[in-house]
Amino acid sequence: MRESAAVGGALCLMRFLPLLDVLASPVRRPVDDVIRGCLHSGGIADGVLISLDEYSEARGPRQDFDRPDYFEQTIADIALLTAGAGRTRSFSANTSANERAVEMWDVLARLMNERTQGSTPSVITDFAERERCAQREDEQALAVREHDPTAVTRRADQLASAVAATTAELSKVSAALGWRPSGPCGPPCTWPVCAPAAADCVRHRPFRPQQTLAARLRRKPGAEPRPWYVISLHFLADDDEPFEFVTEVGADGYEVRKVAQYVDGRLVRVDRDHPLQGPGRARVGARSVMDGARGRRGRARRGGVRGVLRTTLAGGAHGLHRGVPPVRDLT
Repeated sequence: MRESAAVGGALCLMRFLPLLDVLASPVRRPVDDVIRGCLHSGGIADGVLISLDEYSEARGPRQDFDRPDYFEQTIADIALLTAGAGRTRSFSANTSANERAVEMWDVLARLMNERTQGSTPSVITDFAERERCAQREDEQALAVREHDPTAVTRRADQLASAVAATTAELSKVSAALGWRPSGPCGPPCTWPVCAPAAADCVRHRPFRPQQTLAARLRRKPGAEPRPWYVISLHFLADDDEPFEFVTEVGADGYEVRKVAQYVDGRLVRVDRDHPLQGPGRARVGARSVMDGARGRRGRARRGGVRGVLRTTLAGGAHGLHRGVPPVRDLT
């Protein structure tokens, strides 16, 4: 059952290759590696899964459906699903690669219809319906492969022969949408080779979760686990409650320490040994964050808890953890 799903997912991914070619996408090669691994039972290297997962994580939550990196991220997640890498951050447990593919092609068709305001060029077709028909042909090949081992190979060859025509069609779609090659950091992004001077590059951010597929795979050969950080806001906080937190989370998914900021500017720190004892109070030895950083008060208040992350956490201060059940999985 799993093997059939992987082969079916690989055939589905083959139909995305022309779009990735048009976009000059950095995920084109790892997607092709997943296809080859599934069709030829050659296995899929951890590096392939890492590159796909890192791209998806870098792109972040799905918004701006009219941007090309939305489609690239979706294809990357479908490839991970096909590879059996586990549930991705954006798909429910019972979503198949084929179902997600139909949804993605439908988004593209609707996007074109909206942009052309009803005067759709003849080149544009119902991509979702085309995908459904193609999947039915995939199923026919899978159904007879026990008696005809070459059925899947012939089907793959048929899809490969259609790449040039589909690429030409999707080139017109890309031009009509005004798409340009980019990366998860924005139009000037050179992913996956990031320039050292790119201050906004997602690879330079301290808020990089360590429970992602890529992080877990990197630790397999002995990569050092690192803590990561989460900023959370409580917009409905009362005057005597904190409204912003910075939490340090260990690679095991458990909270290690936390800074809380109140409306009046107070900053409170707590950790596993010194949990909160009540509203606005913390036992952290004999001093709070502000007791240990009065000279930095103005800067910390202007920078909010993010200022504390730079001036206190990075400086080796004692640290934070709220007296609540540990977070097991924040990804």
